[in-house]
Amino acid sequence: MARPLVCVVDDDAAMRRALCQALTGIDADVQGFSGAGVLLQDREALGRAACVLLNASLRGISGLDLQSSLRVVGNHAPVIFVSGPCDVTVAVRALRAGALDFMLMPIEAAVLRVRVAEALVRAASADARRQRVQQVADALANLTAREREVLDRVVRGLPNTGIAAELGISAKTVEQHRARVMDKMRAGSLAELVARVTEWRVLSESV
Repeated sequence: MARPLVCVVDDDAAMRRALCQALTGIDADVQGFSGAGVLLQDREALGRAACVLLNASLRGISGLDLQSSLRVVGNHAPVIFVSGPCDVTVAVRALRAGALDFMLMPIEAAVLRVRVAEALVRAASADARRQRVQQVADALANLTAREREVLDRVVRGLPNTGIAAELGISAKTVEQHRARVMDKMRAGSLAELVARVTEWRVLSESV
């Protein structure tokens, strides 16, 4: 797998270079971008980005606009803003929109590395959740309509006899459907099946 990428977006070349150098030694690749548009046009970088470190006062497309645009194009990497003295409303808007942090310069390199490392951990965790959601969604798509009906009732905690009564089929037929559901969902136990579907229902609403 490709290493995670930290995207440093700053239209000041000297500051962009300094921020990239401050991140030397972190467990990720670091790449600088001279503006929001440059990053948004780089599909490879957007696909790998696990953290976006950006100047709040970018010229052209602003930092806040870039934060919003990243979500629109499907990139959910944690965003960390860096800024000189600024209107507090800018920081409030960034944080309310989901930024991980809004750091005022000058920033100690060690502190910056810690925050970026936290962002990378968060990104990896979120990516793992999205993968689990997709795996369950793919498995659910392979169920027949009847198998889905049985699964929904299994998750509700109904016994085979209760499922049979609701669906108007025999308990034996329910057992057969349940066995196929367990196989298609790759669940080793009823508890695992219920946990997987429950997690999918919760996460699919937020991912």
